[in-house]
Formats: sequence, structure tokens, C-alpha cells
Amino acid sequence: MRPTFIRVEKPKHKLLNPEYCPTPLLPPSQRPPIQVLALDQHHQYGILTVLFRFAGFGLDRLGDKLRGRSNPLRSAVAARELFQGLGGLWIKLGQLLSLRSDVLSDEMCDQLSQLLYANIGFPGSVVREAIERELGCPVEKIFSRFEDAPLAAASIAQVHRAVLRQEGVPVVVKLLRPNVIEAFRRDMSLLRMVVGFLTALLPVGHMRLNEALDELDAMVEEELDYAYEASNSRRLRKNLRRHKVYVPYLFRRYCTGKLLVMEEIQGVLMSEAIAVSKQDPERFDAWCEENAVEPRKVAQHLFLSNMRQLIEDNLFHGDMHPGNIILLRNNRYALIDFGTIGALDPDFLQIYFGVLQAANQRAYGKAADLSLHMCTEIPQFNIGKMRSELISAIKLWQARSGMETLGYHDRSLGASGKIMGQVFAKYQLQVSWAALRMARTWGTLDTSLAYFDPEMNHRRMFSRYLKAADQRRRKNAVKKIREGFMSTLQTANEYRVLLEPIAQRATIAYKQKLNKISMATTTVIRFLLIVTLLAIIFCVHAFLHQHFFDLGYLPGGELVDDFPSMEKEWFVVALFGLGLVTGLLRRLLRIASSAYLR
Repeated sequence: MRPTFIRVEKPKHKLLNPEYCPTPLLPPSQRPPIQVLALDQHHQYGILTVLFRFAGFGLDRLGDKLRGRSNPLRSAVAARELFQGLGGLWIKLGQLLSLRSDVLSDEMCDQLSQLLYANIGFPGSVVREAIERELGCPVEKIFSRFEDAPLAAASIAQVHRAVLRQEGVPVVVKLLRPNVIEAFRRDMSLLRMVVGFLTALLPVGHMRLNEALDELDAMVEEELDYAYEASNSRRLRKNLRRHKVYVPYLFRRYCTGKLLVMEEIQGVLMSEAIAVSKQDPERFDAWCEENAVEPRKVAQHLFLSNMRQLIEDNLFHGDMHPGNIILLRNNRYALIDFGTIGALDPDFLQIYFGVLQAANQRAYGKAADLSLHMCTEIPQFNIGKMRSELISAIKLWQARSGMETLGYHDRSLGASGKIMGQVFAKYQLQVSWAALRMARTWGTLDTSLAYFDPEMNHRRMFSRYLKAADQRRRKNAVKKIREGFMSTLQTANEYRVLLEPIAQRATIAYKQKLNKISMATTTVIRFLLIVTLLAIIFCVHAFLHQHFFDLGYLPGGELVDDFPSMEKEWFVVALFGLGLVTGLLRRLLRIASSAYLR
């Protein structure tokens, strides 16, 4: 029996408030154990085995068709069993193909979407060796307690419960499977070979299998490097705090590209709650009452938060299946597993939001026109007829969304994609993978919403979201204005930094030219000032010589004798004029000198 870990009362880190931790829904003894096998016992199939199984699947379907016993549901179940038996990357491919509701039957999409990884783990000794290799020290030095029995296991990772020695905090340790990177890359090469055979032998070009493999390759490469998940976790933890959605704290000092150590959330998995609600409704109702959980409110919060992640944040959890949602007290919940995080092109996001908004406003023509832009190409024929059918499809979904007598999956937002996808398939329109990723996000979330609020009206919920989003925009208007003002100041400062050296060089060049002009001007003024002073001295000399004393014996006496005779008054006027000229020249000299000094 596993020990029950106790959360520390005053954690040093920003961990989940213990008041939100609910009581257990099931005792540990009633949970199915994880089967553990040695690494060499895990199945790995070669190209011949894979081709043989696909050939057997194709021959069985051909035989059913020839005998007139073709059944879409039986074919879909066989396809699911085929991918499930191959395991690993084939399961991910099957899940990806389940998005192609535009080319596959509803039965096939439904069965492929149910693909799950077998809960088969690997031994604890291998886990300890891998952790010690990643952290460079014994497990006992990092963890005061470590459970060898896995808490969960999947195709890529395995999860164990532990307690950090230094922090004293219960955590979960998520470790990448040994040799999984090499195995997945080998399977990817095998997948490309099989797809090449199928494309060459069968008319499956419209399914764009090569593009599906490229999408799968990019997705798996991110999931195989935990640096991506650690970054995604930190970003969503910050964003979802505003949504009142909890994301576990990540202890980054113990994380590597193959190892994650995060806070353990003492809650109940949505998948467990759904299973108990079907098998033992009375127990589930009692648990909800004890922990102040109203399933309908939880479902509505999930819908509104997911819409906000998509439209406002453009950063959303791309795999919202019930196993990644943990229920807490008071209608709260936490999200885990951030290996698949979505962020869409802003132009596509605007188109997607425009389609939803137009449909909500019953502007069906506008919704149909915008939905065509979610396809990779628009055909040049039958556009009018195709547009009319799209309008009819959108109207049909709008009518169904309010019919409580219909099943949830016939009224959900995902149903609108299926109805429109049938029109796209009829006219051989290729839907973009961005639109398919959106469909996958809503499809996985629908599994939880269908059980917690089976009567949900998606059109009304979207109207409710629009109203709340508008209130948030108004509330943040002042903040955005302030941010815009600060951004303008920052931009102005950046331009100042860029232009200042240019202005300095221009100023230096200007000053150099000004200094040359000032120097020449100063020289000329000084010369004129000297001439004026000499003229004043000469006038005084002539005035005294003519009217008071004989000064002919002094130097310059000959010039004085030759100077015309003038009345006293005219000498006073001449001296006054020369004084004014002297004052003006002295002022000009100061101005020119100061310009030169600058």
C-alpha cells in the first residue's frame, strides 16, 4: 500500500493552497495497478510486421465489401485495434488522423480519437539509474522518499511520486523513457515508408498523409525534449493564474531535457471522476457535495477558460483530455502535462474568431466567407453553390446548439467543425492544420464537458465569453493606454539613442565651420577697432593743436598741420561718432569671440 504524503504547512515556494485539496474519490486499492515489464519485453515492430498487419486490415475490409457486409463501425473498430496493437508513434498518428473529419467517417474519427496508450511501465531500478545519470548524484541525496512503483505510464514518459529532501515538498517525477528518442525516430522512418507505399498503391492523396507526418514529427520532437514542456509550464502558470486555473510549480533546479520535477497536486483526475460518475453515481454525488464541486460550473469554467486561452492569450493547452485535468475543491481545477501547447498565427486566429462571432450574430454569409479562408486553397468553380451549402451547414449547427433533446456531441462546438468539414470534403477543400489543431483542442475537451454539463449550449456560452472579454478589455483600457504611452517614450528614447551620434557629428562639423568664420570675423573687427582708436587719438590731437596748443613738434605734426580747420562743435560730433563706432566694434568682438570659444 502506498504511503500518504502530507503537504508541508508553510512551503517556501508558491504551492497550491491546501484548502483547495479535496478528499480522495477512490481509495488507492481500487485504482488499477501499472504493469511493469523489463525494457527488452516492450514490443517493437519492424517494417515487414507493420506492412503485414496493414495488408491484413485492407484485405479484411475488401472481403467485407465483396460479401456485401461492409460496416463503417466495424471498419473503424478494426482500425483502432490496428493502431492500438502497433503502439508508440502509431497511436499518435491515429489520434492525429481522427481530426480529419473532412475525409474520414464519423465512426472512424470517433474510434481513432479513443486510442490510448497501454499502461505498461519499466522497472524502478531503471528509473533510479536514469535519474542519477541526469542529476549526477544518488536519488537518496535529492529525495527523502521515492516510490519505485510508477504512478502513471505512457509511450513517452513515466511518472513517480517522491518527496524532495531539501524542500520537504511532495512532488511527482516525470522521466523520459530510456531509448525512446531513438525508438520514435526509427518509428518515424518506418511511418514514412508505410505512407509512401500507401500513397503509391491507394488513392489517399486527399488525406495529405505526408503533411500529417510532418505535423506529427514536429509535435513529437517537442514532446521528447522536456525543455519545451518546462518553458510551456512556466508561461501557462503565469497566464492561467488570471483564469483562476492552477498549474503545478516546477522545481527547475532538478529539471533537465529528460527529467521534470514538479509539485504534486492532491486532487482527483477528471478521468477518474467521469468513470466513478458512470459506475457509482451516488459516491460521485456525495464527493461533490463534500468538496463543494458543482460539475456544471466546472464545465462552464473549462469552456470559458479554454476560449480565453485561444482568443485572448493565443497560448493554449493543446491536449485537454480528462487525464490532464485535476479537480479541486470549490469548483477549481488544475492542469498538467504541457508537452502539447498551441499558439496560432494571428491572421488565422482573427479569421477563426470572426467565424465564431459572425455565426453567433447570425451573419451566416460572413461566417461562410471567413470559413473558406481556413482552407489552404479555394477552388475556382461552384463557389456560389459551395457558399450556400456552408451557410446551410452553419444554420444547421446554430439550430442544433439549442436543442437540449439532442446529444451533447451533436450540439457542441466540435459538431460545427464536423458539419462544415462535410461540405469541405464534398468540394475537396483542404483544411489547414491550424484549423485541425483547434478541432483537436475542442474535441479532447468535449469528453469532459459532455459528462459534467451534457446540456451545455455552446452558442450561449460563447455569448457569455464575449461579454466577459469586453469587460476585461474595458477594465484594462487605462492600463493599455499607460503601456502605450510608456512604449511611445521608450521608442522616442530609442530614436534618441540612434540619432544622437548623428546629431553630434553634424554639430561638431558645424562648430568647426563656425569657429573658422568666427576667427576670421574676430580678426577683422580687431583691426577695425585699432583703426578707430587711432582715429580718435588723431582727432584729439588735431582738436588740441587747432584750438589750444601748438603741437606741431610732436610725432605726426605734419599730418596735423595738413588737417583741415574745424570748429569745436564738429570735433565733438566727430569724437562722439568715433566713440559709438568703438562701442559697436567692441560688442561685435565679444559676440564673435564667444562663438569661437563654444
